Amino acid sequence: MTIVEDSSLSSSNVKLTMGSLGTITIGNGTGGTGASYDDVTPTAYEENHDGMSTSTAIDNIGATLGNGGIDYSSPSIDISGVTASFKYNYTPEASGTAVGEGGVAGSSTTLASGQALGVDLAMGGFAVGGYVAETDVDSLGVVTLTTGRSVEGQSDVTAYVKYTAGPVSFGYQQGYVNRGLTAAPTATTAAKTVAAAGGHFETEKMSVAFNVNENLSFSWGELTETYDANTNAAAGRITDIADVDMDSTSIQFAYTMGSMSIKGYQTDTDNPGWDSDAQSSEVTEIAVNFAF
Repeated sequence: MTIVEDSSLSSSNVKLTMGSLGTITIGNGTGGTGASYDDVTPTAYEENHDGMSTSTAIDNIGATLGNGGIDYSSPSIDISGVTASFKYNYTPEASGTAVGEGGVAGSSTTLASGQALGVDLAMGGFAVGGYVAETDVDSLGVVTLTTGRSVEGQSDVTAYVKYTAGPVSFGYQQGYVNRGLTAAPTATTAAKTVAAAGGHFETEKMSVAFNVNENLSFSWGELTETYDANTNAAAGRITDIADVDMDSTSIQFAYTMGSMSIKGYQTDTDNPGWDSDAQSSEVTEIAVNFAF
C-alpha cells in the first residue's frame, strides 16, 4: 500500500496456489505475465531503462495486460532433461489501468480483450524463452492515407537466450512492440512515446554479468531500440520515413558486506525519446542499503 494523500493501493491481487497444478493470480499491480519478460538479460543492479526519462519499448512488453487480468503460471515440468514452464494471461479489458470492484472507470474506449503466452526452457547453463501478446481493438477511428495506417490490434513479441558458465552470465534478447495506433508518423526530430506514436518499435538487448566473488559483481549492457514509422503515404503507396535508433550503454556494480550493500550504475543514452535532435543523456545512481 502506498500512502500519499488518499491511501490508495499500489497493488491489490490474490494468488491461488494449487501445488502441482500451478498458480492463478487475479487483480491489479502484478504487471501481468509481461513483467517476467520485459528485460531478462543478466545485470548486477538494474535494467538499462532504469532512470531514463523515456519509457523504453522493452519495458512496455505486455504493458496493456498488466492490470485486471487472470494470470496462470504452470509448475516446472521436466521433459527429457529440459525444465519447461509456461505462463498465460487473459485480460477482459486491456486498458492497462487498475479496475476496482464492479467498476470499469479506467477502461479503454478503443481496446477490447487481450491475451498473452510465455514459455521458458532451461537445460544446464542455457535458458531460452519467448513471449507474445495480442490485444483486440474495438475502434480505430477514422483512417486516411495521410493520417496513418490501420493496424488490427496490438502486438508485443520478445524472445531471449541466456547462458551461464561459472561466474559469468551472457544474455541476448529481441523484441517488437506495435500499439496499433492510427496516429500520423512522428518526425525523426521529435520525441516519441511507445503509448502514443504511430508505427512500431524494435528492440535488441545484450549484456554480460560477472560475479567476482559472492560479494561483488559487475555487468555491462547494451540496448538499441528502433522506431519505425511505417506509415501510408499519399497515393496509397507504403513508404518509410527514416528510422531512429535510441542507444543506451549501462555499466553496473553491486557489493554486499554483511548487512550493508552498495549498488550503482552509469547509463549513457543517445537519441533519448527516439529524437535524433535530442542531447545525449547520462544517468548515474549510487544506492546504499542497510538490513536490520
